[in-house]
Amino acid sequence: MQEFMKSKFICFITLALNLLFLYSCSSDKFEPPKTDIVSSDSIPSQESFHTTVTFSDSGKVKAILQAGRIRVFTKLNYTLIDSGAKVDFYKEGVYSSTLTGKRGKIYDNTKDVEVYDSVKLVSQDGSVLTTNKLLWVNKTQKIKSDEFVHIKTVNEDIQGYGFEADQNLKNYVIYKVSGEVLK
Repeated sequence: MQEFMKSKFICFITLALNLLFLYSCSSDKFEPPKTDIVSSDSIPSQESFHTTVTFSDSGKVKAILQAGRIRVFTKLNYTLIDSGAKVDFYKEGVYSSTLTGKRGKIYDNTKDVEVYDSVKLVSQDGSVLTTNKLLWVNKTQKIKSDEFVHIKTVNEDIQGYGFEADQNLKNYVIYKVSGEVLK
């Protein structure tokens, strides 16, 4: 009798496994979730967090960038900076100014740095420039913007649209200017 019960149990288990196998082979296919990625170009080739990058030429430091997150898009030839960007500029190896902003972009071919969203540049002598977008041109070591800018120095409080200067904020030109000069 025990042998009969064992063989019925084995038949039952075999039948259950066969049904389970047949059910799992049904026409309902599992598909992975779809993403909104349009192309592989929208995926960074590198990503880093809490990063420091040093820009130099012939062994001399030109700038030091610190950012919360950096994403490199090699195929598109640029690097995106977010989670806060801070760039310390140097001229002839001596600190000259600090540029901060919430986001930015580095153009890989030229090493130009564009910073936007709450941009602030503070020079060594305490002059302060605020704007919403600023471009540092690596080749000329100059900064410029086509947005509204506000510069406050010891003697001046000037604002306008459009701007160009050296990275020390010593020599600058503001287009469509308005403001006060104190003497």
